[in-house]
Amino acid sequence: MTDSPFIVQLDDQNFMEVVVEGSDNTPVLVDFWADWCAPCKNLMPILEKLAVEFNGAFILAKLDTEAHPGIAQQLGIKSLPTVKLFKDRQLVNEFMGALPESEVRTFLETHVGPALVTEEPEEEDTGDKRISTAMALFSEGRTDEAREMLQAAQADDPTNPEILLSLGQICISSGDLDTAESCLKALPETDRDGPQGMRLAGTLELARESDSNDSPQELQAKLDKEPASSEIRYKLAIAEALAGNVQTGMDHLLKLVQTDAGYNDGAPREKLLALFNVLGDDPLVGQYRRKLFAALH
Repeated sequence: MTDSPFIVQLDDQNFMEVVVEGSDNTPVLVDFWADWCAPCKNLMPILEKLAVEFNGAFILAKLDTEAHPGIAQQLGIKSLPTVKLFKDRQLVNEFMGALPESEVRTFLETHVGPALVTEEPEEEDTGDKRISTAMALFSEGRTDEAREMLQAAQADDPTNPEILLSLGQICISSGDLDTAESCLKALPETDRDGPQGMRLAGTLELARESDSNDSPQELQAKLDKEPASSEIRYKLAIAEALAGNVQTGMDHLLKLVQTDAGYNDGAPREKLLALFNVLGDDPLVGQYRRKLFAALH
């Protein structure tokens, strides 16, 4: 997380003080996120950048919904990322999804005013800085620029795991799965077998199964018309998971295991296992492993 007095990590103990009481004096922008949520990771550097740039015009408060699910449930958080703005102890406005920087900036300027101009010392163009800059470009839809920046960084540091993981993520989103697999293979073994490497591997496996150009919403509409279609439900599960709605994707896959376990040579079970890799040590993994075991036995 960016080292800034205007960025705060929330928990069950400080939520009331930071968000509710704190909004009496300064608007508080609350970012609801989770480690498994790829769009969350795209949005996060944008919010942190703007928090520093606005120089105290608002406080960015970040809540890990997996570590503190009670608060998220109380506030009705159903999709990630969700961002809510509080002023004077009231919810002023909110948005969902990884918006581009220009739209987030407009949102903030509408409710808290323009950014405060400050002079910042020049920073050395390090690999870490290029990663955050590239991911910010990626979240704005400037995928080619982000990819070129990360490839240049990789040329300088070929085995840097952060660069390889970020580049792999971008390549998956743009459909270049072969390059993403190359990034995965280039990771040092300890990183490849670690949580982020397993997450990249699981996401890559899901992406190789994504043969539909339809959005999750379009696939859901098709499933509503043909609720018994295993093919549509399977495509919807993959699309939801790739969009960051991993639990929804797992629900559809579990339904297939229960109703049509042999579909596509047992693909629903295989993809559930891939999603467990995507989630890593998330508590949902234990819950859905038990559900999968019950469905199979």
